[in-house]
Amino acid sequence: MNTRQAEILLFSVIAARSTSYTFSKISIHALPPLELLGIRFLLSSLVLCLLFHRKLSQIGREEIKGGFLTGLALFSCMACELISLTMIPASSAAFLENTAVLWVVLIGSFLKRKFPGPKTILSMILILTGIACLTLKGNEISFSLGELICLTGSVFYAIWIRLTGHFAKSAEPISVGLLQMGVMGALGLVSSFLFEIPSVPTDSSTWLALSGLILLCSVFGFTFQTVAQKYASPEMAGFFAAAAPMMAAFFSWIILGEAMTLIQMAGAGLITVSLILMQLGENKNSKEKSPALRSAECAGKA
Repeated sequence: MNTRQAEILLFSVIAARSTSYTFSKISIHALPPLELLGIRFLLSSLVLCLLFHRKLSQIGREEIKGGFLTGLALFSCMACELISLTMIPASSAAFLENTAVLWVVLIGSFLKRKFPGPKTILSMILILTGIACLTLKGNEISFSLGELICLTGSVFYAIWIRLTGHFAKSAEPISVGLLQMGVMGALGLVSSFLFEIPSVPTDSSTWLALSGLILLCSVFGFTFQTVAQKYASPEMAGFFAAAAPMMAAFFSWIILGEAMTLIQMAGAGLITVSLILMQLGENKNSKEKSPALRSAECAGKA
């Protein structure tokens, strides 16, 4: 596979995963959020185990540890995402959640006890301004409960990215991913029986959206992102990752009819610019990106 083919494949994978907000928004009209998580990821893990059954023999202590911790972090992120989608538009959720790239770098700076560089500070200002525009209600900036929950999810997303980068070095990545999905599915169903009233969807649109989440977002994305990332250029991978919220907003507009106001579009644009700045790295003279940003580029929610 050459670089151009890999970049086309990577774009397809990220575009496919960007539909998850739209499919989730459709599905939660018939399914409680935690039950949706449980069904989606248990079925996804079953399909992927059939595809990668040979990897199951490579599971050891480090893979189990990685699968549990990354699964717990991603479950927390996606539980926040789905709960927020019952309150806010899918397009807003996509932009708010992808501010995780900034939190990744800030967490790294905190752990290294190093003050963030100028590009990180500029990105933070742009992101905060963009969030303010997205949450503008009339003439006032007002965070709704859904927006606060979604931003909480972005912090869990950042933690998951850091954990993914760590266990990618010490464990077999596909095995960790398979266990991660199983953990998420199990946590979703157990939580649903504890906190929700589980139901069985009867309409075809819900099953179609659920099939899209399982096959397109989880199975296709999980299977091919690693392959594409191996051959695609880091610069293009970073650009696609930064453009993912825009793709999500496009799909929510086409399929759900969600329209953004001019001020919200301006906020979305500021967040996108800040994400691109983050992908450029702290030092414009350095060709080597920070480990946190490389992890953020490679990582994508299943």
